[in-house]
Amino acid sequence: MENMQITTEEYLYALGQNNLVYNCDFRYFSNQTSRNGAIIYGVPDGWVYNDKGANGKISFDSNSNQLVIMKSQTSDEMSFTQALHEFPRWMQMLPGKTVSAKIILSLSVKGNVSVQLADGIDSTSVTVSQTGNHEVNIQHNINSSATQLVLSVSSLVPNAEIRITQCCANLGLVALQNLPCIIQGIIGERKQYIATEFPPEGEFSLCNVPVELDKNYTRLNSVINYRFGKGSNGYSMLLDMRGYFSRAWNNQANVDMNATERTAPGTGTITGDHVSTFENDIFKKHDHGLNFSTDLMITSGTGPSMNIINTKATSKTNIEADGLETRPKNIAELYTIKWA
Repeated sequence: MENMQITTEEYLYALGQNNLVYNCDFRYFSNQTSRNGAIIYGVPDGWVYNDKGANGKISFDSNSNQLVIMKSQTSDEMSFTQALHEFPRWMQMLPGKTVSAKIILSLSVKGNVSVQLADGIDSTSVTVSQTGNHEVNIQHNINSSATQLVLSVSSLVPNAEIRITQCCANLGLVALQNLPCIIQGIIGERKQYIATEFPPEGEFSLCNVPVELDKNYTRLNSVINYRFGKGSNGYSMLLDMRGYFSRAWNNQANVDMNATERTAPGTGTITGDHVSTFENDIFKKHDHGLNFSTDLMITSGTGPSMNIINTKATSKTNIEADGLETRPKNIAELYTIKWA
């Protein structure tokens, strides 16, 4: 494949396409955790990493700008995949076409590492095994009855270190770097609309009964990463924002004085001063001054005279407390989350 002659017409066709890979240079990760002062990365946005063996891990080397996969110590399969079909109308665009993908990677241990494009019916793969740098080019003719398009890197080699510099894929006979991504914007970003109750293509409503994602939304699943709970099928739940206001994250600023008491979103487990947590309504502790009239006097008895409260005009605070909630003036909007 590396020696194929690409015509000018084929090159111009590929140049007019979009990169099907979201997060193609691996700079952006969701699921970052701090461990012993170091940042440990879980799943980079849009990708699914799986290694059931012992001590496998994934990270990002900011010095070389490379994704680093440390294969587990066992011969269990490690897979690193992205579902390229996760965008609206993919079934009208991809089946019957040729997709080309390119991955630049390096191996520090000898052993087979496979790169594959699979459409749910057919697949095409390329395997490299020698140490050093590799540019892997792969082409796949998508079956007209395709049910998906998944790009994967996999290996069974114990303790293999796989470094990936970049990855791209697009329609045509050549995979071109620096094409605009087919996904515009950031997966997982929240949007809001004032003139519709229906989310646009590529977005889910957050103003519905919460639903569980499925296998066709792995990119969004990798971003929210069970933050709002896990459904019965093992995928992330969406957040139920119906009727809620939004508030900027306190982040230890002591503006939200009850930030440490914030509760978990949905069926998730995140609590305290973190993004996406909930907080119930409350009144700040305060006093109301009262303006009393004391125009009646008691003069009987042996002691001095005393003023008493005029019971016909006891308070002038004018508090009206017949509402069902405490709220500012507001406008209802549709909140959504971007999946493509």
